[in-house]
Amino acid sequence: MKLDGRFIIPGLVNTHVHLATRADPRQARAYLRRELFSGVTMVRDMAGDVRLIAELKREAAEHEFPSPDIYYAALMAGATFFTDPRTHDASYGLEPGTAPWMQAITPTTDIRLAIARARGTGATGIKLYADLPAQVVEALTEEAHRQGLLVWAHAAVFPAKPSDVIRAGVDVISHADFLAFETLPSFPQTFAEARSADLRHWQTAPALNAVLAEMKRRGTILDATVDVGYRSSTPKWPAALASQLTHEAYLQGIPVSAGTDDDADWKYADSALLDEIERLVHDVGMTSADALRSATTIGARTIGKQDLAGVLMAGRLANFVVLRADALKDIRNLRRIDRVVKDGIEYRRSAYRPVTPSGMARRPL
Repeated sequence: MKLDGRFIIPGLVNTHVHLATRADPRQARAYLRRELFSGVTMVRDMAGDVRLIAELKREAAEHEFPSPDIYYAALMAGATFFTDPRTHDASYGLEPGTAPWMQAITPTTDIRLAIARARGTGATGIKLYADLPAQVVEALTEEAHRQGLLVWAHAAVFPAKPSDVIRAGVDVISHADFLAFETLPSFPQTFAEARSADLRHWQTAPALNAVLAEMKRRGTILDATVDVGYRSSTPKWPAALASQLTHEAYLQGIPVSAGTDDDADWKYADSALLDEIERLVHDVGMTSADALRSATTIGARTIGKQDLAGVLMAGRLANFVVLRADALKDIRNLRRIDRVVKDGIEYRRSAYRPVTPSGMARRPL
């Protein structure tokens, strides 16, 4: 492989995707194919129908179609959350809250059994989503770690505050904008309440600084999902909120990963992860080098694969991206992909053809 005049970076890790909120194999495969040709060699799925996701994981590992490797979560939340229609879609055919990959946790739940059921799905970690009190977050985290699972959580799990979630010892928290809830005089008790909260007047306060300090002390990773705010802002939830809070975390030296929190929309030529990485530079204020670390080294840590991926060195997976220009000089050069190598297999960007709606209708991927 002749690479004169090219630039090589580790394969990118998208630390927040949703492949199967409602299972659609063709759409998910089209999305994954697009991700790989955009330089993404690993993804972390953060809740969906594991019946499909587990099969996609196997197909990706066997190189049955061009795809990043897949690591996924089994979701847990309070029973009140399971009125959300997304939970019905992701466990279609089962009573919401009863699927091993999407469990309702109640005061009578056997925590050891719940974690064992989650582990049996093949998940890498559990995701603590919403409507769980602090003591339950702590109990689930402790048992998941005991059984060898990582723990991923929303930055606020309502009524558990960000400070509660961090003290519980979770490995990764998602959504930097949720940290703003720590500064509110009245904290929402449910996820439904939180969605209508007014976050325009958050401020850097001792309570927030204490959360950030504890995150740094523990090495908690922030899955910031900055670009989501710009894609779906509301009058009470400002577009720049996540980037402002991620900036505060970055200044404190907290590890930040790069994730998109997008469903399997295959219609764009490039992964939304490239937008997220550019946001980390232009809106958060990271250096290009640190933004690349967020999408590589730190991304590998979110799925517990830091000994296999995220850096270029002997003994690691042969996952890397060849660029035609230097992304350290201009982060937009991440879009100038020459080829992607995953598990030693080469995928030339020039061979990529975006899927069209008519193509999706006519033939399998």
